[in-house]
Amino acid sequence: MTRPSASLAPALLLAAALSACAAPLPGIGPGSKREAVDVTAAPWRSLGLVETAAGGRCTGALVSPNTVLTAAHCLIDPRTTQPVPAGAVRFTLAASPTGGTGQARALQAVIGPNFSVAPGPRPDPKAPPDSDWAILLLDQPIAAPSLALSLEAGYLLPGTALAFGGYQADREQEMVADAACAVAGYARDPAGHVMLHHSCAGTVGASGGPLLARLPNGGWVVAGIGSLAEGGVTGGWAVPTASIARVALSNRR
Repeated sequence: MTRPSASLAPALLLAAALSACAAPLPGIGPGSKREAVDVTAAPWRSLGLVETAAGGRCTGALVSPNTVLTAAHCLIDPRTTQPVPAGAVRFTLAASPTGGTGQARALQAVIGPNFSVAPGPRPDPKAPPDSDWAILLLDQPIAAPSLALSLEAGYLLPGTALAFGGYQADREQEMVADAACAVAGYARDPAGHVMLHHSCAGTVGASGGPLLARLPNGGWVVAGIGSLAEGGVTGGWAVPTASIARVALSNRR
């Protein structure tokens, strides 16, 4: 693992600014490769479709039998720029054209501290970039504990192989993924908030999806949650799970 590099901070601010006027398919540039994946196979069987009554469609990762990790901006009503009620959020595990392996409503949603969006909606420059995450507590367990993904508590080395998939706007009837990408580095803004820069192809709808790293034992761990992308460029920015873990641990004290 490595400490995030402060030298990438200007790039983080640039990505945040460009996301407000991103191309129709941000995060996908020339030569991007995404392929349909088998939602019954690991790790994709642990991902699902997050939908809101306001029309939002994103991706989420099962981190316990009744808990889902996704992006905070996925839960925002674009008309009000406020979070939708928890009961207006539905999660379908391993969603496919023929259904899914489990479905539940959210009972509660916990959003990253001080997250907000500006009218448009667009990124709010006052919101910490690493607050773009949310945890959904479902109204019932929908999978065995063995399907839950664990969270990386530190920072992976640049160059670490990743896989990134989800229910994307241009192919929303199937899960597609870039299984041959990597950690590009980290950036820290002046307030000390850290973001993970990655080379994974993924566009609208992949937001909230996990950046997955392979463990030596063959399992998978979530290294980040897809958050920002720039139009016409492959890759983007993710909230490191290290940031989420710190908040979760501090709330237990």
